[in-house]
Amino acid sequence: MDNDRVTDTYFAWDPRDNPLFAPLIVGRGSIGGKGRSLLFALERLRVRGEPLFDEVNLPPAIYIGVGAFHDFLSTLPEAERLLREEPETIEGAFLKTPLPSYVRTALERFLAGITDPIVIRSSSLLEDSLKHSFAGKYRSTFLFNAGSLEERLSAAEDEVRRIYARIFFPAATSYRTKHGLGEDAMGLIVMRISGRWRGPYYYPTMGGVGFSRNFRRWTTRIRPDDGILRIVFGLGTMSTKRGYARIYSLTNPALRPEGLDPYKIMRHAQERFQVIDGRTGRLEIYNIQEVWRDILPYHPCFGNFAQVYHQDCERGYFSCVDRSFMPGREKKIAFTFELFPKRHRIFFDRMKLLLKTLEEAMGVPADIEFAYEPCEDKLELLQSRPLWEGDVRQSVGIPEPGERRLLLKANKMVTNGSVEHVPWIVYIDHRVYSVARDFHEIARAIGEINAAMGTSRYILAAPGRVGSSNPELGVPVHYNELTRCCCIIELGIPREGYMPELSYGTHFFSDLEVDNVLYMPVYEGESGNVFDRDFFEKTPFEPGPHRAIRLFRGDFSVYMCGFRNKGIVLAEATPS
Repeated sequence: MDNDRVTDTYFAWDPRDNPLFAPLIVGRGSIGGKGRSLLFALERLRVRGEPLFDEVNLPPAIYIGVGAFHDFLSTLPEAERLLREEPETIEGAFLKTPLPSYVRTALERFLAGITDPIVIRSSSLLEDSLKHSFAGKYRSTFLFNAGSLEERLSAAEDEVRRIYARIFFPAATSYRTKHGLGEDAMGLIVMRISGRWRGPYYYPTMGGVGFSRNFRRWTTRIRPDDGILRIVFGLGTMSTKRGYARIYSLTNPALRPEGLDPYKIMRHAQERFQVIDGRTGRLEIYNIQEVWRDILPYHPCFGNFAQVYHQDCERGYFSCVDRSFMPGREKKIAFTFELFPKRHRIFFDRMKLLLKTLEEAMGVPADIEFAYEPCEDKLELLQSRPLWEGDVRQSVGIPEPGERRLLLKANKMVTNGSVEHVPWIVYIDHRVYSVARDFHEIARAIGEINAAMGTSRYILAAPGRVGSSNPELGVPVHYNELTRCCCIIELGIPREGYMPELSYGTHFFSDLEVDNVLYMPVYEGESGNVFDRDFFEKTPFEPGPHRAIRLFRGDFSVYMCGFRNKGIVLAEATPS
C-alpha cells in the first residue's frame, strides 16, 4: 500500500468502531483532530503487539464530539449577530448559555472518579490536518479540580464554553482566513493531567515532544529519518515554548546541539520548570535553585536529569546533586539530562520504534507529545498527529557571493528554501536590546512595521530567540505580528547571553513550517558562521518606531540547503 492510500485510511478511521473507545465518546459527530489521532495512535501501538509498547498508555479521558458544539450553538440567543461581536462579548454570552444536558452528565460522571488536576483541550475538525496544526490558536485549560463535585463540574463547564467561544476569536478566524480554511467545529478532550503529587506540587517527572523526522539538523552526522525529541523536567508545556529544553537526536542521543563544552551546556540547560501548585491552585513556574530541596526526596534518580555546574577559571565542570549542595554565584543546578540516555536506554529504543510505527500507520511523519516517569518506565501519550514536512526534500543550490555582499552565514539547523530580492531587513540591535527593559514595546513595534509593510516582504534579524516567552532570551514578538516576514535570522551573541536554540517542535516553529518562513541561527565567532557587523553598524538605515530597531532598504536574497546544512544572506552591491 502506498503512502497516499495509508494516509487516506488513517483519516477515514473512526474510533467508534473500536469497542474499547466507543464508551469514551460523548455525543454525535467527529471528536476532532486531536482526539481521533490520539486514539488511532493507541490502537496502532496495541495492534503492533510489541512488548516495548506495553507500558504506553493514555491518561483517563472522555472525548466530546462536534455534535455537542452544534447543539450548544443552536441554543445561543441571536447567534449570528453575536458571533460578529468583540471576543469579550462572545465569551460573556457563551458563559451564560447552558451546555447540552448529556455533556453535563458526562462531565459529572468523569469528574466523580477523577480528583487530580485535569486539562480540557480543543480538538476541532480543522485540527485534523496534514498541514495546519492550529498550534496555540485555540484554547487548552488546566483546572486544579479541587472542591466539591458541583464546584468542579461548574468550573469544567465554564472552560468548555470558553473553548467553544475561541473558535470565533481573531487568532483563530484570521488563521483560517489566511489559509483559506473556512469554518470550523469544535470537539473536546477532557483528560487527567499526567503526573502525580510530590509534596505541594503536581507534575510528571518529564514531558516533551517527539518527531519521527528531524528536518533541522545541527550536524550532518545526524540522519533525518531517525527523529528527534525535545524533553523538559516537569509539565511538558515548557517543551512547546521557546525556552530551554534538552534536545535528543534518536540517531545518537549523546550528540548535543551546543556541543560538549560545560559552559555552553549550562547556558542551554533548563532551570525553570512548570508544576501545578496545590497551595495556589494554579500553574506555576519555579526555578530549581529555589525549590530543589522540596522535590529531591521524590526523585531517587534525580541525578539522571540534573547536575551541579561549578564555575572555575576555565569553562567550568559538573558534579552530582546531593543534600550538601548550597546554591551560590559560582555553582547552580541545571537539568542537563546527561546520564538519562545511559540509564534509560529502553526509553530511546521505545521512542524510536513508536515514532516509526506511527509514521508507517499514518503514511506521513509523526508528531507526538508525551509524559514519562523514568523510575517506573511509564509513558503516557498526550498527542499524536501528522508532522508537516513541506518541501524539505527539495535541494537548494547555494551560490557564491560574487559581487554580492555576504551578510550572514549559518551551518546549523538549516532546512531547504530560498527567497530572492527581499527589499527590507528589520534588524534589532542587540546592544540596545540587551540594556532595554521595555521588551514588549520592541515586540509591538515590530508588529507596527509588519502592518505597514503592505505587500512588501522583509527579513527579521534579532538577537536570541524570536518569539520567546522570556524576553531576556529574545524578542517576545507574536507570530501574528510577523505575517510579512519571509525569513527569521536569530543572532547568537555569546558574550551578551543571546543563544538561539533548536526549538523544532514549539508552536512558534510549527507556524514557520506551515507558512514556509525560512529560518536560520547565526552564532557570532563560531567557525562556519558569518555576522557582518560592519554592515549593520555602518550602513545607512531608517530608524524604526523603537530605538532598538533599524530598517535597511536594499535587495537581499536568502539561500538555505538542509542537505549541506548551510544558509546565507546576500546583499546586492550598492551602485557607487
